[in-house]
Order: sequence, then structure tokens, then C-alpha cells
Amino acid sequence: MKIRQPNPAVDQAPVASTVSMRLICLLVWITVTAGCASLTPEQCMHADWHQIGFSDGTQGLPGSRIDDHAKACAEQGIRPNLDEYLKGRAQGLYSYCQPENGFQVGRRGDEQNAADCPGYMKPAFLDQYWRGHQIHEIENELARQRSRLDRNRHQIRRKDERIAEIRNELKKSDLPAERRTSLLNEFNRLVDEKNALGRENAFAQTEAERLQMHLDMTLRAFGR
Repeated sequence: MKIRQPNPAVDQAPVASTVSMRLICLLVWITVTAGCASLTPEQCMHADWHQIGFSDGTQGLPGSRIDDHAKACAEQGIRPNLDEYLKGRAQGLYSYCQPENGFQVGRRGDEQNAADCPGYMKPAFLDQYWRGHQIHEIENELARQRSRLDRNRHQIRRKDERIAEIRNELKKSDLPAERRTSLLNEFNRLVDEKNALGRENAFAQTEAERLQMHLDMTLRAFGR
């Protein structure tokens, strides 16, 4: 699937040192809060709204995230400090909207939130996001083909085991004719199925090799 890429931007501002330091300090905080519905009662009681806003911004969460926090803290009678939250979120978004992060967001297959990025950062972020998304698509298909190979190989091994069992049983001299016929029919069916899996695996192997080559070439083209 060909994905249209926006034109890259050339106007990029340097990463502010204060933002970088804050991002490092908040790694643990992000790990704790990422994936949660919002805030726990204890977090509400000790909330640093500037820090919470920064954490949300670095994850590219939408502005409506503040509504989730407000609902989570309502039972404790705590209202978010909107000014501090928005200041922190703006700093967090500056980190989120860096082109390199855009590439990583796309490569993970995550949805992008470029709409909230500063205007001058959007083009470069989106350019790298779509590059990362292309890599994600190729890697996903490559993983699918490799999974197909592993699954088929497992089935082939099981069929080989059963075929060996049938061969051993067919060696019995006192085997009833009806049982022998049944075993021969099963034997022929298993051989046909095994051969079909072998042909399928030959195609999957070729496809996996093609995708790996395509992935390597695309990564090189993107300077990765």
C-alpha cells in the first residue's frame, strides 16, 4: 500500500535544555501513568499539574485528557490547575513533536496527534511519521510471513510424526483389511496436505526474503 507523504519542513527549532531535563526526570512518571485511565486518588491528592501536563504532552495525548483528570479527581474535591497543566503540556508537546519521535510513533503503528503540534513543527513530524509508518507496514507483513512459516513447519512436523506412526502400523501382518484401507486413505491425505504446506512455505519463504530486502532498502533510503 503506497502512503502519501507530506513535504518535509526545514525550519526546526533546537530542543530546549529545560525540556530535555524535565523529560528525563519524568520517565518514571510516564511509565506509571501511561496506559492508565487517568489519575489515582493518591495522585490527585499530590498532583503537580505542570508535570502531569508535560507527561501528557510527551505522549501526544489530546487536550481532552484534562477532562479525564478532572473526572478522576472530582471525588477528592480537587480541580486541575488548567494554567499549569497547559503550560506543562505545551512543553511536553514540543518534545513529542520532534521529527525523530514522529518516526518512532509511526514505526510503532501508533496514531499520531500532529494536530496539536506547533505549526512550524508539523511538516517535519508528519514526514517522519509517515516514513516510520511505512516501515511499520513492511515489518508487520514480514512478521506475518514468518509466523506463517513457523505455523506451517509445525504442522508439517506433526504430519510427519503421524505418517511415521501409520507406516509402522501398516507393517503389521495381522492388520485387518478395513483398518489397512483406513490407514492408507489417511496416509495419502496427510502426504497431500504436507506437500501443499511445503509449496505454501516455499512461497512464504520467497515473500519473506523479498520483504526483508525491501525493509533493508527502505531503512537505508531513510538513513536508518
